Amino acid sequence: MGDVQRSHDTFSHFKRRRLVPLVLSPSSLCPDVPNPENVQGDIIYIFPKVAEDFIFFRIRDVTQFKKDLACWEPTHGKQVYDNLVAIHEAKNTGTWVNVAQKQIAFSRAGLNVLGLTDKTGDDRFDVYCMRDNKEYLGDGMQWDSIFDKPNSDSVNGTANVDAGALHGVITIAGSDQYACKAGTRESILHFQLAIEHINISMNVLRGRARPGKFKGHEHFGYMDSISQPAIRNLIAPLPGQIQVDAGIIIAGYKGDPALHKRPAWVKDGSFMAFRKLEQLVPEFNQYLSKNGPRWREFVPKVYAGPPLSSDEGAALWGARMVGRWPSGAPLARAPVRDDPKMATDANENNNFDYTVPGVHEPTDRICPFTAHTRKTAPRNLDPYVSKKFLEASSIIRAGLPYGCEVTDAEKKSGTSGDTDELKRGLLFICYQSDLNSGFVRQTVGYANNDFFPTTSLIPTHHGQDPLLGGPPKPIQTSTPVQTPQVTPGKAVTVVIEGRNQAGLEVSGFAIPSYKGVQPPPGIPQEFFINSRGGEYFFVPSISTLKSISIPHQEITSLLLAHL
Repeated sequence: MGDVQRSHDTFSHFKRRRLVPLVLSPSSLCPDVPNPENVQGDIIYIFPKVAEDFIFFRIRDVTQFKKDLACWEPTHGKQVYDNLVAIHEAKNTGTWVNVAQKQIAFSRAGLNVLGLTDKTGDDRFDVYCMRDNKEYLGDGMQWDSIFDKPNSDSVNGTANVDAGALHGVITIAGSDQYACKAGTRESILHFQLAIEHINISMNVLRGRARPGKFKGHEHFGYMDSISQPAIRNLIAPLPGQIQVDAGIIIAGYKGDPALHKRPAWVKDGSFMAFRKLEQLVPEFNQYLSKNGPRWREFVPKVYAGPPLSSDEGAALWGARMVGRWPSGAPLARAPVRDDPKMATDANENNNFDYTVPGVHEPTDRICPFTAHTRKTAPRNLDPYVSKKFLEASSIIRAGLPYGCEVTDAEKKSGTSGDTDELKRGLLFICYQSDLNSGFVRQTVGYANNDFFPTTSLIPTHHGQDPLLGGPPKPIQTSTPVQTPQVTPGKAVTVVIEGRNQAGLEVSGFAIPSYKGVQPPPGIPQEFFINSRGGEYFFVPSISTLKSISIPHQEITSLLLAHL
């Protein structure tokens, strides 16, 4: 199934790209692999881009929308492949390729409006919009109004309630901001008779790669999207890269957990989770600086090298929160200091699985269990969790940063500005064939779960993902319960008085409160990302988009039928 080395040679100029297309001839595609020409373009290979706009909309005229959809051509996977080939060849000659790519996705309410009322087979998408899951996902802050759907229902869900719902999102990705803005204007004008008025400041969110040496880094300063799953027989894997069956990402193929309960129109589509994540960058940097001088308390115990400076300690503390250094070098292979050379070596920067020689079960000797990259993609939890289960929770991430760089005033104060112009963060998007297996499992089951990863037969409290964690704080009693026999780590069940004087039992494990003494670094955990909302969408196949659109000749027939 293609030549992996030839693929990497063909796309050798893409030093930071982790989804390298496998060079294939059309005749070599196997039944368990989708045809890229029928899959919208961002899903398999990810749009090459430095700018990306998201246009959120509601449909007001269904017939007009279907007519407009018929002559609006989304970018499919093969076109993205061709764009990558063209960009690679241009790099050889020192020229520039200008590209604008587009994609469209729909919410559950949007599919209903278009007449696709069958259940998709995704149990979360068919019942809940993301606003229904706000608390479940650990989002404690106020959401932006465009995502803050009224009358949400965390129990029964409101995905099929149209009032206040978004119907869809159009994605425009460009080789520069001008191509992106032009594509956005064209799409808004194209659908203007069919959709409700677009307020640019509210309905359009703009992602932009950071400038200069920060390109590819998110706002905290860490190289992003280094670790991506490689779809078997479509992506040429790199050493250590997690490989997944196509059905983990794209519906209708081996690995799809709902393979046998989906309607035909769902095949070759993917479910997209969108989230606007605001980052408190000055506060994050100040937190690193505060803990840097305490490096002796968290440096790996095996370290016997020269002392670290406070700045080196701060960098190490950040790497232990993220799981990688700002360069992208993995903490698992560079446990004390950054290794920029390794970071740029695609054959090395993913070639690890957190195991330590001589240790036959999960260990945090080098990388903390709570490190963001380890929390969301543990790689190896033998013998407690199967690799097949971990593989099934894989997602393809394709977002971009938004907002300005940190200002001098913010750096000096250590506090983020409070105006909209000074807000910054990440427009997070991910693709999977099943939301519960992918985005929700990674967010709720992994990141926000104090007891994940599973590292022994007895539940062990590790803490939450320091980047994505931070659910509502637990209720604490004002009067300590006297239990002298309890020591840290012991199982405890306490009877408390709940609402209406009902007796409630609370079970867990005792942890130190460190009252009156300085706690270890990171206790209590501090968090520097706030979700400002998002939504679940379905990205249909090219053939499904064609089936729901109305070609011009059909529109003419409909009009004549009413004369």
